[in-house]
Amino acid sequence: MDALSPLQIGYFVVILIVSFSLRGSAGFGGLNGPLLMVVLPAKVVVPALVFLGILSSAAIVVRDYRHILWSAVRQTLPYGIAGTAAGIFLFDALETQELEKGLGVFILFYGLYSLWCLVHRPKPFNVAPGIIAGVMGTTSGVIGTMFGALAGIFVAMFLDILRLDKRTFRVTMAATLMLMGIARAGGYVSVGAVTEDVVIVFVAALPLMGIGVVLGNRLHTGLDQMGFSRLIGLLFVVIGGFLFLR
Repeated sequence: MDALSPLQIGYFVVILIVSFSLRGSAGFGGLNGPLLMVVLPAKVVVPALVFLGILSSAAIVVRDYRHILWSAVRQTLPYGIAGTAAGIFLFDALETQELEKGLGVFILFYGLYSLWCLVHRPKPFNVAPGIIAGVMGTTSGVIGTMFGALAGIFVAMFLDILRLDKRTFRVTMAATLMLMGIARAGGYVSVGAVTEDVVIVFVAALPLMGIGVVLGNRLHTGLDQMGFSRLIGLLFVVIGGFLFLR
């Protein structure tokens, strides 16, 4: 891995602080992986972000663990771990540009739908929550393992359908991502994906992640329920639009 220029280092710092601020406030993020791949190789970014994600999620869990909705975690986690196994293989075998665009369209339209639901009462879903949890959990495991980010998007969609209050949503999201992240980290170690470059990026990013999480906690505290729901919807739209257009 080549050394970064001062401009690239500044970009690295800003992206990490902003992205983990969003993760700290909402419980998930998604843009940091694709954005960091502008200046760093995907094979370095993806494992490093998984290890950072475990720690940032743990910080939320330690703070609000009493509000975790464990039934939702149990519904998605087994599928997420199964998806991780497939994702490890695909991470090592596939180019991901076309997949990114398809994901972007799906996430963008779901975000628009989520914002629409804030002002229009949606019709009840006729699909059993267990089926939705299975689909979203598996997709989360596959995509999160391939990109080192975006795992939270699909779990967040499932939790968004449950219409949880903001504190329960955030900490349940964080607990699920932390456990899925541990499974993904083990997978990366098993295939030798944790290189010296990955460790260097992880160590350099650690204090920036800490700053982002602290800022995110403050943002979360300052949002009411409607403001939090709007933030979630806007995150879907921004992440989906970016993936499609980049």
